[in-house]
Amino acid sequence: MKRLITFGKQTEFVESPSPFIALVTGVGGGKTQAGATKSLKVVGDNPGVLGMVTAPTYKMLSQATIRTYIDVFDEYILDYAKGEQSLKVRGGEILFRSTEDPETLRGPNLGFFHMDEPAMSPLAAFLILQGRLRQPGVKHQGWLTGTPKGYNWLFQEFVARKRAEYQLITYSARENPFLPPDFIRRLEESYKGDFALQEIEGAFVVVGGDCLFALQTLKAMFADCREPIGRKGLWSIWKEPIVGRFYTAGLDTATGEVQGEGSESASVIVDAKAGEVVAELHGSMTPDLLAEAVVPTWGRYNEALACPERMGPAGQWAIHKIGELGYHRLWAEKGKIDLPGWTMGTNRNDLLLGLEEAVRTREIVIPARSIIDQMFTFVRGKDGKFRATEGARDDLVVALALAWRMREERHPEKIRVITVGA
Repeated sequence: MKRLITFGKQTEFVESPSPFIALVTGVGGGKTQAGATKSLKVVGDNPGVLGMVTAPTYKMLSQATIRTYIDVFDEYILDYAKGEQSLKVRGGEILFRSTEDPETLRGPNLGFFHMDEPAMSPLAAFLILQGRLRQPGVKHQGWLTGTPKGYNWLFQEFVARKRAEYQLITYSARENPFLPPDFIRRLEESYKGDFALQEIEGAFVVVGGDCLFALQTLKAMFADCREPIGRKGLWSIWKEPIVGRFYTAGLDTATGEVQGEGSESASVIVDAKAGEVVAELHGSMTPDLLAEAVVPTWGRYNEALACPERMGPAGQWAIHKIGELGYHRLWAEKGKIDLPGWTMGTNRNDLLLGLEEAVRTREIVIPARSIIDQMFTFVRGKDGKFRATEGARDDLVVALALAWRMREERHPEKIRVITVGA
């Protein structure tokens, strides 16, 4: 096999036999290179193996991850099918996929997987990939390489929970002997405080401000999460609707007329009486497809009182399409019956503080790890505004905050039935 030079913790990572390994380091730490080198070793040790390599977006996949793999495998490459994103090499084959829609990762039986920058991908992608490790006749392994993003699922799976088959290897980017001499110095000139700890040292910290939600409470809630009882399309279901029960729904539409790479739309349904999340949807789709995805399920939950976020062309168009599909139980501000939905603006912090209180007091029950995962990286910035930290997502948090706010409208005299697009 081709001989590649590794150093220190990189070598430990490449040689590790653990079923699941996370290599966490800072910018320039050589994490993607280490992941590709481990793939080269595993392919050499397991003839005929099929592996899958992922990145959070197709842009990151093509501009960074695939280029590193082509450089590492070099003369062992037999064919690269760009359209199919498949790399045939001596000893096996590697598929490259984005984690933007985790459901697309289902299908092939894998011998190994490599998640590049996992903290920017949803937990669902990791869980689905684990379930694909069933190719017969090979040793199964999954590894992750990246920089942390707060205390999200990567921290919870590999640090907070101690399990024999999980291994975490961390080191500072300073330990990479192959970096240009001035690389770290220049980073230090630009990166300060917690951001420097994350981006240089590879430390798990909350970057961008204080976490909006109580971290200890989130950790306890994360431990109490459970798998959904079923899935319907992009929806994950924890409880089926109860006849006569009042349900509320929130909808966060990704910005842009057509969803951009890396952005997602989300909807969450809450049992208003129990204060419990019963279903959630998230994924990349156009506003038209989003409307088609949410309307049937909102209807199943006793015509849930739904509150979409009305922001930009995408949000407005999604509301219009929801009305065209015959769903009219949408919330609107008093005096704005022709403009259903929530306009964030100055109302954003008030909306989110209502959810923060519900989490702090444990009034709300959240069985979905995907939601709590986003809460770990939701911070209050220096400007006082709440947002996801850089590289993280907040669509499910916003959708849940909207659904939770709608519980205050549960009295029949307060519910306004809106006709949209008529």
